Amino acid sequence: MSLAARAARAPREPGAERAPGAARESRDGHTLIELAIALAIMAILLSIAAPRLGTLRDRASVRSASTEIAAILSSARRVAMLRSSSAMVVIDEGRSIASIIVGADTVLARDVGSELGVTIAATRDTVLYGPSGRGWGASNTSIAVTRGRWVDTLFVSRLGRVRR
Repeated sequence: MSLAARAARAPREPGAERAPGAARESRDGHTLIELAIALAIMAILLSIAAPRLGTLRDRASVRSASTEIAAILSSARRVAMLRSSSAMVVIDEGRSIASIIVGADTVLARDVGSELGVTIAATRDTVLYGPSGRGWGASNTSIAVTRGRWVDTLFVSRLGRVRR
């Protein structure tokens, strides 16, 4: 092989000059226009999906808060049966707090409103469980948990059972 042929095959240094009329080497990468188009498509898709993400967050918060309130009601019923005394669940609608009170002791207090950003509305502010676990004066109490467009309602029967 001649010296000229070897020089033609040898790799070029990045700063080496090309002969006039030589073919241009291809480069990997994307142009600025391609990147701008990709960003525009991603922005359009995000603007479509963003409102749905907000409603999913609202639904999850409402569901979590109503599950927590149902657990508080069930815990109060259990505490009443275990201690053989009456237990009371107090729902403070203004601050969105649910508390279990046995005698003069506050057994549990949960600030559901500030933790999950929900509001609570109830037909009665107190649900009382007797020593047998039955509800006293809780005839069909309903508790509505709201955030945004989502609402979940809990019902407490006369027997003190909770259902959705």
